[in-house]
Order: sequence, then structure tokens, then C-alpha cells
Amino acid sequence: MKHLLLLLALLGLADSASAQVQLINQISNAVRPVQIAAMHAAVESGRRHRDASSDRYVTTATYHGDSYYQKRTPASKLKGPGGPQIAYQESVLQQCQAALLADSTRALGTAETWAMLQSSRELIVRDRPAWAVDAYADEAAFYQAETIRRQRRAAAGQR
Repeated sequence: MKHLLLLLALLGLADSASAQVQLINQISNAVRPVQIAAMHAAVESGRRHRDASSDRYVTTATYHGDSYYQKRTPASKLKGPGGPQIAYQESVLQQCQAALLADSTRALGTAETWAMLQSSRELIVRDRPAWAVDAYADEAAFYQAETIRRQRRAAAGQR
């Protein structure tokens, strides 16, 4: 209610209709980025919550205080379309996790690794549309960011 009264007071101060329109445009342009950011945050939060809560093979993993989702599916559930791609996706991500835990300086993957994982997720979505792949994307993004962090730390140490 306070915002509405403030808007009405500002509109009353404007002398002409064009000034009122300009004022409304300025207000809406100032508010729009905040609304967009809030919408993106809500969508991301909802996506993560939905994927983690509706998919019983998704767990949360933590590394140095940062958490990310992991999805590991029992082999008995991999029969049918997309099964080989799901097994491949989870196998590569498992290798990245093993590298993450084994060594704090080694890269976890290459640009080709991330591209192959993306391609694999696209095939899973095509072959098995109801299969949630968000946890795979989240885990791969975490490993990719960790690889970049490690490379930057190594480059800074060499100087």
C-alpha cells in the first residue's frame, strides 16, 4: 500500500501525461533487473529442490564446504532406452569424483570431457525424456569449476 501511495504521489508531481509515462518507465526499468534476478534465483532453487527431492538416486556431496548434487543409479534401473548413456554419464562423473578426492592439484577433466558429458546428457534427454539430468549437469559444473580453480592456483604458484 505504501508503494502505491508513493507512486500516486510521484505521478501527481509530474505535470504532463508524457512526464508521468516517463516516470513510470523509469520506475519499471529500475525494478525489472531485481525482478529478473529474483525469478532466476527462484527457478534455480526450484530446479535443484525438485531434482533432489523427486529423484531417489540423487544425493548431496560436499567438498571443502561446497555442496553439489550427485546422481548414481543402480544397474538394474538402467535397462531400456538411454541406459548406456546414463551408465556412461555416471561412470565419467565417478572418475571425476575419484580424481577430486585423490589429488588436490590435478585437473578433473578437459574441455573434451565437459563436451562429451553435455552431449551425453542431450542423448539421455532425447532417449529417455522423463529422466532428470539436472544433477548430472550440476555435478559436471562443479568439477569443471574446481578444475579451473586448480589451474588458476597452479598458474599463480608458478609465477
